Amino acid sequence: MSQVEININGRQYKVTCEEGQEDRLRRIAKYFDKRVTVMADDLGKITDERLMLLAALTVCDELFEARESAEDYESAGDTLDPDTIGGASRAIDAAAHRVSEMAARLEDA
Repeated sequence: MSQVEININGRQYKVTCEEGQEDRLRRIAKYFDKRVTVMADDLGKITDERLMLLAALTVCDELFEARESAEDYESAGDTLDPDTIGGASRAIDAAAHRVSEMAARLEDA
């Protein structure tokens, strides 16, 4: 295990992490520190405990939104209704037919 010093809202903390995860932990801490600093500026006088709680909830909300977006994105391509599939097939067939007709005209020319 490694120990990393991180800075959140002007205070230093020693945090333990797995070997090789030090840089990742520093990046996460830097991101969280930015969120906390913005909230501290916006909210004014507030206890560190409440500030950390509100910042953690805000970051969790961002995570939930990102997960929901990813799920929406993944499920969007999973199922197509028969009308959509049929329409796409008809459009492809029509385009192929037109290309064949053009090729035949070019051969005759």
